[in-house]
Amino acid sequence: MEGETEGETIYYDRHADPALLRGKRVGIIGYGIQGRAQALNLRDSGAEVLVANRKDRYVERAVKDGFTVHELDEVARLSDILFLLIPDQAQKGVYETVVSQVFRPGGLLVFAHGFALRYGEIVPDGRFDVGLLAPRMPGRQIRGYYKRGDGVPAFVDVVQDVSGRALALLLALGHAIGFTRAGMLQVDYRVETELDLFIEQYLVPTIIKAVRTGFDELVQRHGYPAVPALMELYASGEVGEVLMRAAKVGIGRVFQENASPTCQFGISRSYADVLPGDQQALIARTVERIRSGAFAAALEREGQAGYPGVEALWRTVNSDPLVHAQERVASLFKLPADSEDDG
Repeated sequence: MEGETEGETIYYDRHADPALLRGKRVGIIGYGIQGRAQALNLRDSGAEVLVANRKDRYVERAVKDGFTVHELDEVARLSDILFLLIPDQAQKGVYETVVSQVFRPGGLLVFAHGFALRYGEIVPDGRFDVGLLAPRMPGRQIRGYYKRGDGVPAFVDVVQDVSGRALALLLALGHAIGFTRAGMLQVDYRVETELDLFIEQYLVPTIIKAVRTGFDELVQRHGYPAVPALMELYASGEVGEVLMRAAKVGIGRVFQENASPTCQFGISRSYADVLPGDQQALIARTVERIRSGAFAAALEREGQAGYPGVEALWRTVNSDPLVHAQERVASLFKLPADSEDDG
């Protein structure tokens, strides 16, 4: 198969036919983190883009970007291709009350994350194609990389192929957004969902807790000044730059090739001691929570209650000493700008 390499199927610019989007209207439901970047990239690539969003702060941004913001049912009715780029918990309601009622037979419905499909919150009927186009970076990188001629990698999957051309359309869309510049890897939507949730529930909390704990212990228990402590932990951007490099050369080689002997020896002395306790058991519990649907059920309850657990987390993490140190770092240093932009 064209695009297959060492067992993985991956697609690049050469595998896509941009002409497939000619004469097609691409609807974007949700002008948030993902929706804005993908809508702008599609428009800059020549696609006809229709935007729908509920009445919130994103509407003003869409208008500023030059879009007319339509009602959800209008965009769903007029579009040949429809992106559902709203939060997971909102997708079921919008699908049942709008998309399933007016979206045209033979169209292509696109998800950026397989959550609603994986847990059966949305069960598409057989009238239209359904696909996954899941970028592996947030919207600001999607937009920023595109503008400089690069792209971010993405996962792609055909969930339902009524027309027989769902994959070809997904590749054309990936080309227009910039994903095929980096590569689009074929990944089952269920696998994408479970891996994404695992990273959010294991790796990200580990990083946040390590930074928060390290800051508190260094400053409150051992008397180090807050600003340099935070700079060394993450605020200088060094760790982020190292991890970006690691994505290209490997998590070990990036330190082998860029760290001093002192740093490398320090890593070797502490490697066995970090993440104490039974990590295998923790990972097993996390995977089971995801696979069984227990997390999806808990998320539904949390959302209905107004996300009290999320608010409690950020109250803990964003305590006054750390926030004050972060503000001081921002005021003292002229750090490089990230890839966020105004269009």
